[in-house]
Amino acid sequence: RRASPGARAGRPSVHTIPAHRAFADALARGLIAQHGGKDGGLALARGLVLLPNNRAVRTLRDAFVRASGAGLLLPRLVAIGDFDVEDSLASTFSPLDVDAALPPVIPPAERLMILTRLVMAERTKLGEPVDLSEGYRLARALAETLDELIVERKGPHDLAEARDEELSAHWDKAFELFSLLHDQWPRELARRGCIDAADRRNRLLDRITAQWRETPPERFVVAAGIVATAPAVAGLLRAVAHLPRGMVVLPDLDQHLSEAQWEAIGPVDTREAKPGDPEPQETHPQYALKQLLHRMGVNRSEVGVWRWGSEHDARATR
Repeated sequence: RRASPGARAGRPSVHTIPAHRAFADALARGLIAQHGGKDGGLALARGLVLLPNNRAVRTLRDAFVRASGAGLLLPRLVAIGDFDVEDSLASTFSPLDVDAALPPVIPPAERLMILTRLVMAERTKLGEPVDLSEGYRLARALAETLDELIVERKGPHDLAEARDEELSAHWDKAFELFSLLHDQWPRELARRGCIDAADRRNRLLDRITAQWRETPPERFVVAAGIVATAPAVAGLLRAVAHLPRGMVVLPDLDQHLSEAQWEAIGPVDTREAKPGDPEPQETHPQYALKQLLHRMGVNRSEVGVWRWGSEHDARATR
């Protein structure tokens, strides 16, 4: 008899649904098979499924309807991939007391207006004043860069290390402006008692991770279809994979690649690169999954194949 998925003997519980299978339908079938017949279906309803976004929530809900054939109490489906994750997380993890523990998020419109003012002021100091429309455009680009740095937990020094010699003059000019604003922006936030949405999301996910490591939930927890490599997300998935009743289900991990082909994708952490290593192939379709597994501390050989499928699957040869 096959053992059901779940973390056992300290090994992470990580599975992948092959590319030829309909991911949502295979996932729904598997969860119903594991939990649908227990406690009159209440075991399934008590569970928690973490998904990348609201679209994935709707897709999996429809897949449960197709797979049930009758009435079914669904597990709680929670999207964790968007910055506006507050409502779903707060309603799901009420013991976190998130409103009392974390500063509020600065309103997006106010954030852009402040950044526009800072950009225009700094460009004037540099002798290159810009009008309001150009300042607003630069502020939006700066806000996106700030969000990416916050998600990856990076700072200006990391940008400096990525300096392109061929574009040195342009790069130095842009980096000088960014560094000035990066120094001022935290002071603007502190003055208002707010934080960025990306920062708050990181803190929320970190709190959930710490809570689950200290006190594992009694219900089953599944993180499915999430391929975001952000450190906060990877830390949460690592915790889920080691829960007694937790598992991570990845989409389309190619287990037919040889070890040489897998290594040829390149190092996913440049700090660990060794002389002679291939260049990171960031456009490779398996690169993000390799980086995610690396940040989760999971070896590809530890990933099992999800054994459930559905009538919506394609042929494996495709």
